[in-house]
Amino acid sequence: MKTVRLLGVWVCLLLGLAIANLALRTPPPLPANAPADQFSATRAMADVRAIGQKPHPIGSAEIVRVRDHLLSRVSGLGLEVLVRPGEGVRDAAKWSPRSVAVGAVQNIVATLPGTDREAPAVLVMSHYDTVPNSPGAADDSAGVAAALEIARALKAGPPPARDVIFLFTDGEEPGLLGAEAFFARDPLRDRVGVVVNMEARGDAGRAAMFQTGADSGELIRLYAANAHQPTANSLAAAVYRRMPNDTDFTHALRKGLPGLNFAFIDDQLAYHTPLATPDHLNQGSLQNLGDQALPAVRALAIGASLPGKSPDLIYSDVLGRVLVAYPVEAGWGILAAAGLLILFTGFRALRGKAVTFVEILRGIAGFLLLSAAAVLALHLAGRLIGITDQQRYYAVLGQFNALLPGAGILLIGVCLTVLVLQARGLARIWGRVWISLAALAVGGACSLVGGFDPVGLGLGGAVVVLAWLSLGRGVGVFGAWLGALLVVLALAVTAQAMLPGASVMIAWPLLAASLAAALVMAVGGTRDRRVAWLLTLAIALVAVAVVAQLGAWGAWTFAGVGLMEPAVLAVFAILAAPALLPLAFDFAAYRWAPIFAGVATAAGIGLLLYAGLGDAGPTRPKLAEASHLADLSTGTAWRVSPQPRLDPWSTVVLSDNDAKPVRQAYPPLFREPVWMAPTAVLPVERPTLVIDRAGDRLLVRAVPTLGAEVLTLRLKSSVALDQPRLNGRPIALPNTAGQWSSLSYHAPDPNGVTLSFTARAAGKVEVAVIEIRDGWPRGVSAIPAKPAGLMASGYSDKTIVLDRGTLAWPAYVENEAQ
Repeated sequence: MKTVRLLGVWVCLLLGLAIANLALRTPPPLPANAPADQFSATRAMADVRAIGQKPHPIGSAEIVRVRDHLLSRVSGLGLEVLVRPGEGVRDAAKWSPRSVAVGAVQNIVATLPGTDREAPAVLVMSHYDTVPNSPGAADDSAGVAAALEIARALKAGPPPARDVIFLFTDGEEPGLLGAEAFFARDPLRDRVGVVVNMEARGDAGRAAMFQTGADSGELIRLYAANAHQPTANSLAAAVYRRMPNDTDFTHALRKGLPGLNFAFIDDQLAYHTPLATPDHLNQGSLQNLGDQALPAVRALAIGASLPGKSPDLIYSDVLGRVLVAYPVEAGWGILAAAGLLILFTGFRALRGKAVTFVEILRGIAGFLLLSAAAVLALHLAGRLIGITDQQRYYAVLGQFNALLPGAGILLIGVCLTVLVLQARGLARIWGRVWISLAALAVGGACSLVGGFDPVGLGLGGAVVVLAWLSLGRGVGVFGAWLGALLVVLALAVTAQAMLPGASVMIAWPLLAASLAAALVMAVGGTRDRRVAWLLTLAIALVAVAVVAQLGAWGAWTFAGVGLMEPAVLAVFAILAAPALLPLAFDFAAYRWAPIFAGVATAAGIGLLLYAGLGDAGPTRPKLAEASHLADLSTGTAWRVSPQPRLDPWSTVVLSDNDAKPVRQAYPPLFREPVWMAPTAVLPVERPTLVIDRAGDRLLVRAVPTLGAEVLTLRLKSSVALDQPRLNGRPIALPNTAGQWSSLSYHAPDPNGVTLSFTARAAGKVEVAVIEIRDGWPRGVSAIPAKPAGLMASGYSDKTIVLDRGTLAWPAYVENEAQ
């Protein structure tokens, strides 16, 4: 029995995490000779390899090749195909309030006809452009290839009941431009009844259905009944609905359309980087995407009608095998059941004098102490390894396989340490003094990197207060257990009331732990060894199940947002604690327990240090960026890098002719300091810039040179300019006197773009035209090849051409105009 007390919590932890790891594994790709009605990642990979050969941003020469490939493929499948040219607009956003993006897009629409051509159609959507410097095998060549494979599989079966439209959008990366053009102005949008979108943010891991529209209960039930090995939960959908992140699916939602949004998000070092090659893509992720999307699309296509609007559900997959969905009212029922079980446990424990009210209160404080300490530990880790620095962020991202287990082991060590202290108590006041000093030091250390951090200091202060409230005397297992259950119950009730979709991750572990506690209180104290062993086994099984489910949820969530705030993983450890608590208290009674907890803490810190300081290596390269800037208005040329620190390759590139790079701003192109060094002036073509005034209208016209991928106009006027128009069409371009406004036109029309404003008052305007072209200019000195440990990012290895102009004008007098 002593062995069980020592090893029980560790066995349950390891077994639960092993099951979670199995649940997160991707399925093997089906071979090319798989049945015609099934999704085969092997078949789809042929298109991934064809599309994802090179970067193909909107407006590039390479995207023309990709477009031709898509047109050939959909024509070969016998689909009705159209190229839908248009103009997409990304309005100013909160993070860029005076900047607008526009693009000349060429969406591709391919239709699989249904038996009822008038019925609302199913739209399957993906985008075929990439960011510069990334071949985009995952984002979104995988989505495009999956759509083609879905079309082939549907074509192999009987005709669907309704049209299935496959929309391949252009210009997603610079601002969802193709989707905006389709859903805002394309008349085909009126035929759409439901949308299935496929995306990627990384190139590995299970695909998840992470976003739906409002009132999608019936649609979720259809997905749950048809998807193979579904991965989805209502927390992700509820949270993503409130995040600033967008995909093409955003514009479908703005039109009030229902739908499902899929993506896989592991191995994010390949997100928007050169690492995103077809060979690097996890084919199991592509298979998992198709296994979920194809059955959902097929069910929508063959149904007599599309799912109607119905109240949202609470739902989650169970270890990636089945999806459980239930109404919000049932969520209250789960919490009511958990509350009754906790009430029963508390009543029996108090009546049997196994616990006192004071112990329960101290148990509540102790669980809050555990929670604050766990969050503080990972918050400090995130600050110290440098996630606030973009270059450090990608370096740490390259060590994700050490970061996740390091964070998990550190959490185990911290939580067990707090439970040991709680179980044994600190008889001496100096023990709490030392803990308080340590907590304040850890909280203050959060400000060592990235500037002053009130969150870290606040968490440190909370640990101090809670340590004085909960420690000093030992707390029995029922005091700690009931305290933990009551805290989680309060959290679950709050989530259920304010954000019902979020309650699933709290309610399920809470119900399981409450059931275990009630079972212990109902049959505990028996002298029958067999009953005692069965009771211990039941507690262990509950703990394993909770750790497995929370481990799967936590790992997926950590892959998505963990590098922005590693402390998010602490939430899942906190929710697992009530189920593990009785086993942890048994472990705390062992005299060497503090050493075991300390070793776990040290091991977690060691792995996190390795993740933060270790070299990523050639298979996990770091980012580098260097470009040529030709300022035609001053007759100067520069080599520039916006990275915070120069790597050796960028240093060599910028130090052309022994120039010394310095950090400086260069408005209006670079408003924040970047690395710049003068270089030889080389001949580059000049874009046309004309600034004129006709009546009360100010006209700014720019004509790009051949091969320009992006044409940006930035202007600053001494007076407010009203009624902005782009090529004669009204556009929402915020304008404030004395501040720069920006319009970036992607894949610009060779005939040029014209911005016009009403300007009646006398004033003056400064205008800059900025052009992005692929490659270094002709005649450039030899650029050294990047070493294996570096990869290009952003606008690296491109030519930036800058020219400027000004115009002053008198006040507009209407009588003179007449």
